[in-house]
Amino acid sequence: MIEKISKPDDLFTIALEEIAKATGAAKHEFHTFTLGTVNRGFPQLRTVVLRKFEPESVNILFHTDIRSEKINHLQECSQVSLLFYGYTLRLQVSFNGIAGIEKDPELTQYQFENSSADAQKCYAYGTQPSSIIHSKTKEELQPDIQLPLSANQLLTAKENFVVVRIVPDKCDILCLHYSGHIRVRANRTPEGWVSEFITA
Repeated sequence: MIEKISKPDDLFTIALEEIAKATGAAKHEFHTFTLGTVNRGFPQLRTVVLRKFEPESVNILFHTDIRSEKINHLQECSQVSLLFYGYTLRLQVSFNGIAGIEKDPELTQYQFENSSADAQKCYAYGTQPSSIIHSKTKEELQPDIQLPLSANQLLTAKENFVVVRIVPDKCDILCLHYSGHIRVRANRTPEGWVSEFITA
């Protein structure tokens, strides 16, 4: 990888290419990333699955339950941080940006319908995420929810399913190498992304 980097844009392009590859590749190291939100002034972290990447706009999308705490956090503060790390890639990519629920109903419907049946099932339960329960799993609470979902269960799943769109405005990329780590910072401007080398 390091031999492909001669200017800051090269590393930025490599990072975006790896994120694009990860969208449909469950084994790619960037298929999941750490999402940081703010809740009452405190950072909150969790791992989410990369579901769609739009390289032209550099927008990142993931799915979640509209009843989840992360949605409450985003409604309180839409500023987020993302962290991708590839152990074998020796590549770390972080973003800062703004996140919110996707407003395009057709895209949301498409993303739901193209999710696996098991993924759709996750949204069919009546107990909202982070609720205190008196059993080990929500599956034990509602054993009637089985595949294929009934019409009512599928409707519930669709109502609870949302797509979150992240619009980054800053990116920090670190490429690790024994000969010297390479770090690039990129910022979104009205003319496009502008990147520069910075010390690692």
